[in-house]
Amino acid sequence: MKKQYLSFDVLDESDKDFFINDSWCDYCEKSDLGITDPKIYILDEKQYLEGVCKICGHKQITEVIFTEIKG
Repeated sequence: MKKQYLSFDVLDESDKDFFINDSWCDYCEKSDLGITDPKIYILDEKQYLEGVCKICGHKQITEVIFTEIKG
């Protein structure tokens, strides 16, 4: 199946900020390093965020999981 890219610009500012700044890098093995060039896409009915680590420059891909907080 082919990737279906979504527009990152239509996200709420708080969602954009979260996706760009709260990331994990497998190469640096650290969290919250941030990414550049963010892209969101759907593949096989799952949503992914792709970007480049601000520290080491390696590509990162993370599955986006939506949870609902009940309270």
